[in-house]
Amino acid sequence: EDLNTVLDDNRILTLANGDRMPMTDNVKMMFEVETLVNASPATVSRAGIVFCAETELDWEAVYKAWVLTRPTDQQAILNNLREKWIGTCTPVAPGKAFEFL
Repeated sequence: EDLNTVLDDNRILTLANGDRMPMTDNVKMMFEVETLVNASPATVSRAGIVFCAETELDWEAVYKAWVLTRPTDQQAILNNLREKWIGTCTPVAPGKAFEFL
């Protein structure tokens, strides 16, 4: 329930000892959880939930998104380096560098 006070419109974090800490507008919170088994319905209703199955999102999608943020002249170089040193990612093989590990 302490977390729910931050997720409410009043944005006040209530600690276990009863202390209350107001959160400013520039504070953003993001949580990565393995399961929502212990989350209350109130917490789930206040949070935006994005579900990504491990089989659907691999490292290559994250890498490609990052490359798109780089200057255009660097994108081809970065993709060539990835192909040479890391390899490509498939559902059965994560790439050369990860096979080495």
